[in-house]
Amino acid sequence: MKSELKLKAFDEDGLIIISTLCQDSIIKENEYDYDKKSKRFAILMNRFCHESNEQQRIRTAIHFDYVEKLKTKNINKEDKDETLVLLAINFNETRKPSGSITLEFSGNKAINLLVENIEVFLTDIGDPWVTNKKPDHNNE
Repeated sequence: MKSELKLKAFDEDGLIIISTLCQDSIIKENEYDYDKKSKRFAILMNRFCHESNEQQRIRTAIHFDYVEKLKTKNINKEDKDETLVLLAINFNETRKPSGSITLEFSGNKAINLLVENIEVFLTDIGDPWVTNKKPDHNNE
C-alpha cells in the first residue's frame, strides 16, 4: 500500500517530527544544493521508512526556505562518491524566529543553515521499495 508523506514544519516541534522521519536517510553528493537567489536549500534522499512495519526506503525531497547562509563541516563537495547518512536535524534559535538549522551526518559531518525562520517541506516521491539493510544504531 502506498502512503506518501507530505509534511510542513514552521516551528521546532514540526522540525523534530521531520528529523525523526528522516533519520538514516542516504544522500549522494549531487543530491543537494543551495540557491542563494531563492534562499532555498533542497535535498533528494533515500529515506528509511521508520513509520512502516516493513523494511523500506522511499525517494524523498526536502527543502528549507529563507536560508540566508550555508556552511558545511567535513563535507568534500568535490568527492563525487561521497555518501551522507543523516542522523538528525536540529534547530538553535538565535533571535526569534531566526536561528540555525543543522543537519548532522555520520562521520562528524554537518550542514548548517542560517535561517530567517523555520519553513521546511518534506514530500515522498514515487513508491517505496524493500531493503534488506536496516539501520542498526547498536553497532555505532
